[in-house]
Amino acid sequence: MILVDTSVVIDHLRGKDPKLTALLPALPVAVCGVTRAEVLCGSLNPANRQKLLMNFAAFQFLPIPEALWDVIGDNLAALRAGGLTIPFPDAVIVSVAIANGMELWTRDQHFTLVKRLLPALKLFQEPP
Repeated sequence: MILVDTSVVIDHLRGKDPKLTALLPALPVAVCGVTRAEVLCGSLNPANRQKLLMNFAAFQFLPIPEALWDVIGDNLAALRAGGLTIPFPDAVIVSVAIANGMELWTRDQHFTLVKRLLPALKLFQEPP
C-alpha cells in the first residue's frame, strides 16, 4: 500500500498529467484524513465538493489512531531539533506512512529532507 500526499492528489485532480492518470488506478493507494481535509478546503462550491469526494473513491482511507498523535509530536520535535520545520499536515502524513510501514508518494521536495532526519520514512519513486 502507498500513502498518497496531497500534492499528488491535487495533480491528479487537475488531470494534466497523463502518466499520473494511468499510474494511480494501477497501484494500491490510500489517503489519510489530513489529505482529504487539505483537498476539500479547496472546494469552490457544493458541486465541486461532491466531485472531489467522488475522486476519493479511487483511494483506500487510512484512519489516524489516537496513539499516533504523540508520535507525530515526537517526529515534529525530531525535525525541529534537526533544523527542519515543515507544515503540520505534512508531519501527520509522514508519521502515518512510517507507522504503517508504507511508502509515501509525494511531489513535494522537502520530504527528501524529512527522510534524512526520519530515516524510517520510505518515499515512493514514480516511474519515468
